[in-house]
Amino acid sequence: MIVLPYKWPGRFKLYMIETELNINVLVVDDNLINRILLSKVLAKWGATSDFAENGVQAVDKISNNRNYDVVLMDIHMPEMGGFEATQAIRNNPDQYFQQLPIIALTASILSSEIGEVDTSGMNDYLLKPFDPKVLFEKLSRYQKV
Repeated sequence: MIVLPYKWPGRFKLYMIETELNINVLVVDDNLINRILLSKVLAKWGATSDFAENGVQAVDKISNNRNYDVVLMDIHMPEMGGFEATQAIRNNPDQYFQQLPIIALTASILSSEIGEVDTSGMNDYLLKPFDPKVLFEKLSRYQKV
């Protein structure tokens, strides 16, 4: 186990997190700081990761590699947002593209966007700044056994 600090407005909390995740994650976020933070957290858990800066890059990487166990997808990005990228992925009839878990990343989510998470084909969502314990729980559902 490791202990990770988690900043909540005005104070820090410490969480004990299991350290092992046998998973390959594609992180899609236009914010470099978010990509770096997720890279460090995933590496501490033993997960492998790859990165894309927008939906166009994500669709290309997923189409060309087909080796991701889960995608963490920002909703609002330049060129192609997360909802559009997810729809492009789900439009491929191959089973891999239909079943690939996609988790929305967002700083805030409106009730109308929660419906769009479902209709776009995303499996779940995670609010930023993320709680490491919640991220671990969501990712552990999709890890290789």
